Amino acid sequence: MIQMPGGPEPLTQAKVFRVARAIDLAAFVGTELAPGRWRSVTQEEVDQFVVLTGDRNWVHTDVERAMHELDGGTTIVPGQLLLALVPALLQEAYVVVDAAQSRAAALRAVRFRFPVRPGDVFRLRARLTLVEQRPRFVQVDASCDLELKSGQRALTSQRTDVFFD
Repeated sequence: MIQMPGGPEPLTQAKVFRVARAIDLAAFVGTELAPGRWRSVTQEEVDQFVVLTGDRNWVHTDVERAMHELDGGTTIVPGQLLLALVPALLQEAYVVVDAAQSRAAALRAVRFRFPVRPGDVFRLRARLTLVEQRPRFVQVDASCDLELKSGQRALTSQRTDVFFD
């Protein structure tokens, strides 16, 4: 679904931080993980997302009108589409190899700070903020930012995942 533009920064397996168990991440709380690879979203992908969700706001779909009425002269990628990309992008930052299963448990403090337009290049920057053993699972919290190539943060959020052994 998401595109990787050509460029000098291909993802290498060495960048992905791998641990056997989620609790092993506790030693890295406060650590910013290696940023993911640069990505982009096409207008066609926006159009497919809009069909799926029914969000037909013209700022996402009407290329002609956007050329005349929006700053930047192009449509805007729906924030919900960007938010939906975060789980896959986060897996480029870290992977728990031996987890029997994992689930997204919460999204908090979601802020859409700067518009992303089709073709804009962005990547995920993540920092572990909490790793805690619970009775039946390990809770892992991360601060997640989508960073544009310009350095601006397009989206910020706090994400909680739970891992079961």
